Amino acid sequence: MRIIGSIRLYCGFAAVAIREAMIHRAQFWAGIIAQWLSYGTTFATLYIVVARFNALAGWSAHEVLFMFAMNLLTYALAAMFFFNPCIRLAAKIRTGEFDAALTKPVSPFAHEVYQGFNAGYVSHVTLSVSVMIYAIHTAKLAVTPSALLLLLLLIIGAALLQAALLVGVSAMSFLLRNDNPLFHLLWDIKGFTNYPLSIYGVFIQVMLTLVLPVAFINFYPTAALFRLDTGTPFGGAWGFLTPLVGLSLFLLSVRLWNACLSKYQSAGS
Repeated sequence: MRIIGSIRLYCGFAAVAIREAMIHRAQFWAGIIAQWLSYGTTFATLYIVVARFNALAGWSAHEVLFMFAMNLLTYALAAMFFFNPCIRLAAKIRTGEFDAALTKPVSPFAHEVYQGFNAGYVSHVTLSVSVMIYAIHTAKLAVTPSALLLLLLLIIGAALLQAALLVGVSAMSFLLRNDNPLFHLLWDIKGFTNYPLSIYGVFIQVMLTLVLPVAFINFYPTAALFRLDTGTPFGGAWGFLTPLVGLSLFLLSVRLWNACLSKYQSAGS
């Protein structure tokens, strides 16, 4: 019952956020179109470049395209719920605005998440899903109930991993108290996921698999779904671990967030 109540409460906050976004409908839809054009150009460029050379580290153009779309989709799903709460946390701590979260009848983490729904990521979701459908069709991948279930589990796991990265990095804001530069480092590291992991050296392959496992966002899931040779010390079967990796790291990131919260000192203290 408590979980159902939390979901209803969140849906209420999300509905308010959507209504606010739709106050300026022209601006909202202009943003959607701009994102489609921006990421659409990136998808087209990536596809043309890889197709020109027939393959990239043994991966075909549509497989690389699917991998990029997987990254964008799972990031959008995570960011839709967690980007605003995480990216704004440092400023709220600095100004003392975060103190209001400590007076609410819900946990501070839940309070921040409730207020952070971002409807703008619908553009990322619709574009990436369209590209994934195209890649699956081009690859003539068998669309069976088991394959669809696997894809759903991989998407959920990767989205949880994306959320874990956002939450874990934002937790450092309680210790830094000023602008959080770790987000820039996170974007740089995630840049490695734009291409097959096999194009990098073994050291980077191990780091992005075992230390900061961003390869589970899209590389290993794509290898598992398309049954590809990863070209790394870790086989495609590692992709099946994505839901477990994502859930484990998300729960760990929430615990880290709360642990860092315990070190928080109000701007007025």
